[in-house]
Amino acid sequence: MGGWRAGVAGWIARVLGILYVALLWWAWWQESQARREPRMGEDTAAGSWFEQWAVLTHLLPAIVLLVVLVLAWRWPVVGAIGFLAYAVITVVSWFPEWVYAGLVTGPPLVIGILFLVEALVQRRRTGTVQHAAS
Repeated sequence: MGGWRAGVAGWIARVLGILYVALLWWAWWQESQARREPRMGEDTAAGSWFEQWAVLTHLLPAIVLLVVLVLAWRWPVVGAIGFLAYAVITVVSWFPEWVYAGLVTGPPLVIGILFLVEALVQRRRTGTVQHAAS
């Protein structure tokens, strides 16, 4: 049971997931625009490999979570695993700055839990687990 028959938790997770992915795309856009601004005495070309890596690190999570969100539309377990894994990875990557941990990892953690709740509700409703191959 996927698609349009999702419960309340599934729809909330989908909407929040869309908003969170949109926020990541906006962060990527802001980072790429900031890297293009001319600095004193520097060329405005593509920039160093480090600047390109900084832009790419903002883009990769957005792409991965967009793919996870598309797959989670049909299989909420994928959304639960993807968003919870992203939350864990961000906690590890923000390790020295614990002050921001809740702000950075809170939204994907909540979205992942909502997808998990939806997957468990679907499992209880149908009596089986839906696999990606089915």
